[in-house]
Amino acid sequence: MAGARGSAAFRRGGKGSEAVVAKSATVPARAVVARAVLVRSALAGAALAFARALRARSALAGAALVVAVVPASAGAQGTGGARPEATPAPAPRSAPAPAPRSAPALPPVRSKARLARLACVSGCAEGGAVRPGALLRVRGRGLRRTAEVGFSGAPGEADDVASAPARRRRTFVDVRVPLGAATGPVTVLDRDGVASAPAPVPLSVEPAIPATAAGRPSIDVDVQAPKAYFDALRPMRVSYVVHDDRPVDVRVELVRQADEAVIASWAPGVVQPETPQVVQWNGVAGGRVQRAGRYAFRVTAADEGGALRATSAQAGPPVPSAERDPSEFVFLRHQFPVRGPHGYGEYAARFGGGRGHQGQDVFAACGTPMVAARGGLVKFKQYHSRAGYYLVIDGEQTGVDYSYMHLASAALVSKGERVRTGQLIGYVGDTGNTSGCHLHFEMWKRPGWYSGGSAFDPLPELLAWDRQS
Repeated sequence: MAGARGSAAFRRGGKGSEAVVAKSATVPARAVVARAVLVRSALAGAALAFARALRARSALAGAALVVAVVPASAGAQGTGGARPEATPAPAPRSAPAPAPRSAPALPPVRSKARLARLACVSGCAEGGAVRPGALLRVRGRGLRRTAEVGFSGAPGEADDVASAPARRRRTFVDVRVPLGAATGPVTVLDRDGVASAPAPVPLSVEPAIPATAAGRPSIDVDVQAPKAYFDALRPMRVSYVVHDDRPVDVRVELVRQADEAVIASWAPGVVQPETPQVVQWNGVAGGRVQRAGRYAFRVTAADEGGALRATSAQAGPPVPSAERDPSEFVFLRHQFPVRGPHGYGEYAARFGGGRGHQGQDVFAACGTPMVAARGGLVKFKQYHSRAGYYLVIDGEQTGVDYSYMHLASAALVSKGERVRTGQLIGYVGDTGNTSGCHLHFEMWKRPGWYSGGSAFDPLPELLAWDRQS
């Protein structure tokens, strides 16, 4: 729950910095000296003096015990202490909001990337416009940690697409313009999930030139994001265009790269050439959530007689080794919940630390956005004197409850509401019994949080999500 105090410290999560451990105070040895003096006095004196010495020695030993115990108790005080009740009572309406406390010295939740201008390198149209498949150079500063380049299109998320960079440098990022990109703003997303401000001038996108001039039908395929999450607000979508001189019968297959198994397929039927098409996938095949890993879409086109006209696996020139295959993506079951610079608590802030700490503390600056690691149903949304504002979500198809504590204010979702993986649920805070801004995160096995289930160490899961997200 609360962060570690006293000798506890935190380490930055997977970002190259090392653990920092505060020095522990040592207990003075005066009690030992006093004992020796008293013993000598007892041996030299009469029986009464000996008895007095024994009483004095006991008093000094008790004082030494107090000196030794107080720092340990203080050091454990910020770890969560008494567990929350199954149905904690919310704070009275008249109670003032919890007083803010100092946050760890972490970077603010602002992107360090600054976009200056956009320049087409190859596959360019007239007047500075680009076509799908063009190589775009995004210039600026602070771009070395870019994870994705986003193409926002019109207002709203309906036509938003993103692509992983082909090359990253401090002052520029090269990226292939994905199929489905529309005229509009361009942003970059860093490895902490923080988005930059848009480039000063929107990107102008023109339709691709048909690729049938040589008389060879072909198919362009492009996923609309390099990563997909199970139960997300937007499922994985793939765009494809058939370049041919006639309508064709299309089949789309989803292939798991680890074993080349086809886990799902679609048969949209006859489609018109040069007309963008879209297929989407929610992460489920055969009634089960598929395992995390790399997947790819394959599209084939046949004529009326069933003869193969084209397949996306053979279309176009080979993809440069530095770039991803535009038909491939990474599928993940969870998203790391803290969307900004963060660190992991150690010692008393770990699972099982001081007084039965039942979760893992993830330190971040106050106000850092927090998202649902896994979609599901909200079971609890309340306030507790130790947990502060907290939220418990029953994870979709997991049998696991996910608990988020010390939110800056009441969660943005309500009890009984269905939330999705990656959905904004609140902001990192320091409400309740805590010594700094952080997320206290718990995971409980079925039947759930304080309802017969048992908590387990979430750190291995958090570290894996952090690396992948």
